[in-house]
Amino acid sequence: MSTSNRIARMRQLLPSLIADGYKSYEVPGVCERLGLESGTEGEAFNSKRQYVHKRLSKLSAAQVRAAAAELAIDIDSAELEKLLREDASPSHASISDTLKRLDAQVVHTRWELALQRRSSDPAGAITLARTLLEDVCKWVLSESAVSYSDRDDLPQLYRKVAATLNLAPDIHTEEIFKRILGSCQSVVESLASLRNKLGDAHSSGPLKARPAARHAELAVNLSGAMATFLVATWETTRS
Repeated sequence: MSTSNRIARMRQLLPSLIADGYKSYEVPGVCERLGLESGTEGEAFNSKRQYVHKRLSKLSAAQVRAAAAELAIDIDSAELEKLLREDASPSHASISDTLKRLDAQVVHTRWELALQRRSSDPAGAITLARTLLEDVCKWVLSESAVSYSDRDDLPQLYRKVAATLNLAPDIHTEEIFKRILGSCQSVVESLASLRNKLGDAHSSGPLKARPAARHAELAVNLSGAMATFLVATWETTRS
């Protein structure tokens, strides 16, 4: 199925899922949470499907993807999950498959949501990218029976993971491995800094830089690549 056909199907599917999954008085709030225009309960009572369809028709393809990914968190729909999975690029699909192997379903959900928000909500996507990597680090540490504190930030968590998985640059003698692993550590630290500067976790003052879709694309791709590397390394240590 082509990208345009997938988006068209999402536009058809979302009104049905929302109409079947929510009561009329809940629909306006649900739509607002998904990034759709607000409306009245009376309009929703007349026709829940029409209420959603009318608002979806005004959204761009990226916004429809973001709405679909958000809804997929709350509603169990095999077709919607399939559409979102197929909409990802080959590299994204590979990362998705890796993250699905984790026991914590929330990790994979964060990845899918970060992908969908790159264009429509760059700041939110950057925050999710950082949180995704935190989740993976905590998962690896928990599975490895290594303690960590809730106060540990992403760089601290990664250093513990690197020590656990023998990824710390200073424990290797080959210069090329030291450089690569040192770059991995820099990527993680940069993601933490990028989230603090451009993410939506903190109040944005009038002079705060506004992230663009390309910033979110970079953050999400780097986070996904690092998360996949950590999971693959952890699996290798178990074999």
